[in-house]
Amino acid sequence: MRPTFYIFDFDSTFTQVEAMEELAEISLANDPEKEVLIEKIKQLTDLAMDGSMPFGKSLKARIALLSAKKYHLNMLVNRLRKRVSTSFIRNKKFFKEEKENIYIVSGGFKEFIEPIVKAYFIEPDHVFANTFVYDKKNNIIGVDEENLLAQENGKVKLLKQLKLQGNVVMIGDGFTDYQVFEAKLAHHFYAYTENVSRQKVVQLAPQVAPSLDEILYKQKLPMSLSYPKSRIKVLLWGEACFMAENHFKEEGYQIQQLSIKANKTSFKEAIKDCQLLVFTPEARFDWVLNEPNKLLTAGVWGEIPTEKLQANWAEKGIALFGSNYAHTRSIAELALLMMLDLSRNLEEELQGKKLGIIGYGHSGSLLSVMAEQMGLEVLYYDIDEKPPLGNAKRTKQLSEVLRKSNLVVVVAGMRFDKQLLLGSKEIKQMQNSSILINLSYDERVDELVVMQALKSGKLAGFGMDQLTSVPILDKWKGLNVRLTYRKRLATKQTQINISDNLSERLISYVNTGSSKGSLSFPQMNLPALQQSHRFIHIHLNKPGVLAQINGLLAKHKLNISGQYLKTNEQIGYVITDVSKEYSEFVLEELRAIPETIKFRVLY
Repeated sequence: MRPTFYIFDFDSTFTQVEAMEELAEISLANDPEKEVLIEKIKQLTDLAMDGSMPFGKSLKARIALLSAKKYHLNMLVNRLRKRVSTSFIRNKKFFKEEKENIYIVSGGFKEFIEPIVKAYFIEPDHVFANTFVYDKKNNIIGVDEENLLAQENGKVKLLKQLKLQGNVVMIGDGFTDYQVFEAKLAHHFYAYTENVSRQKVVQLAPQVAPSLDEILYKQKLPMSLSYPKSRIKVLLWGEACFMAENHFKEEGYQIQQLSIKANKTSFKEAIKDCQLLVFTPEARFDWVLNEPNKLLTAGVWGEIPTEKLQANWAEKGIALFGSNYAHTRSIAELALLMMLDLSRNLEEELQGKKLGIIGYGHSGSLLSVMAEQMGLEVLYYDIDEKPPLGNAKRTKQLSEVLRKSNLVVVVAGMRFDKQLLLGSKEIKQMQNSSILINLSYDERVDELVVMQALKSGKLAGFGMDQLTSVPILDKWKGLNVRLTYRKRLATKQTQINISDNLSERLISYVNTGSSKGSLSFPQMNLPALQQSHRFIHIHLNKPGVLAQINGLLAKHKLNISGQYLKTNEQIGYVITDVSKEYSEFVLEELRAIPETIKFRVLY
């Protein structure tokens, strides 16, 4: 069987950076024209890499601008050791196992390449690169022009000289790498784009590799990941969600943005190949429910969507996450703002009044502390036994907090099951001329009853941040009201918090299977993988499935190093870590268990 040889470029492929530009940062550190010179060097590099300028001419011009000395090279090596491409670092095992068939062919220089690649098991006799020329004072003054790689079509000439007998895979970001394939000296060429994407090279290349994982996947070689991250697609549906783009890009995922105003045809096209979805509450849930998709997980940017969606996605094995707690402070601050505004309209102050808080979760408890600092006495009601913060007092009945408070704020979360909390009966229990603020779900308070209470004088003010529709202000005209639409998420810090919160949860689910904070899955906080394989099995919650799983693992003599199981009313979630290699047969049999909804493997 003919061997396969892997030929790697160095700059912007093996490393994240162009070494000559990094050397310029060092050698020109005290030069007043440093920025101008570095920009010229960068331009010369780009011209050579996309084929617009002869490589040899670009190389000489760059060296002339450097003003570098031999001792600067040690400093450069220390820099480059920290800038090896991320996917190369995580696939170091590949370099060890294939070291006899891996070569570095670069227009860079051996002086800094050899020390870097040696840590990846590549010996000097497999490194082909230029060498510097020095004067008597060890100033770098040029390049050895006898070296083929300093000449035009240098890589082509070198590959002809090497006469590798086998399949040749060329991997690089520049036009000189493509020339090897063009000259039919390589059977495959990957335009490498993990660090830089050169448009001309990408357009010419038969294959594009956003990471080494992609190459190993296509070449059917072992890799550190179960699946190349560059193949994972994320759909950001709704303009607010676009803030999360950088988090997913850093992970290496493909990103697509879809406006909330997009039509169904555009949505169908966008969703069909996506594994991750982030969407705003304004999104058309019926489209998501009815459209076939390949989703593994999704996150809602803002308020939690319908229970129907949660149940539907649980049955399909899609882990749904919300941005829980990301807008805690924003809600508490909005409550205070409304309290102050409505009270000032009545020419009153807050100090000395009693605030009743319905729902003592994250937002309610923070509001409690903030209000107490402003001189309010705080009472609260919650369906769970939440311990008080500061001097707040817990009431055992909803009616008690209503009777005793001048101000009532509703911040009841999902634990209250979206039930109507304040209807005609409850509002009659409130003190006369009190103020009511609803920052929970719209249906928690009967708006018609509230309007009647305002007109009769029973209530002196009402505030609400609506979620399901924009407030119609005309019908509230002449009343002391403060109505907003989704302002609880309006602060920049809240948007950042949601971006961090959601992206971290979705990425963690993809990488580890952790379902902590999921709205549709049993919640499981999983440890990172430690030299084992992780089988993730999602199934209908029926008796006997775990026994079937373990029976198949025993049949194939797989040792379980860790196993985790949790269920909810709809599904069971089993995580099994196994410590040895497995056959494809066991995967097929695990997928074939009748109750299986989804199954995947993590390395």
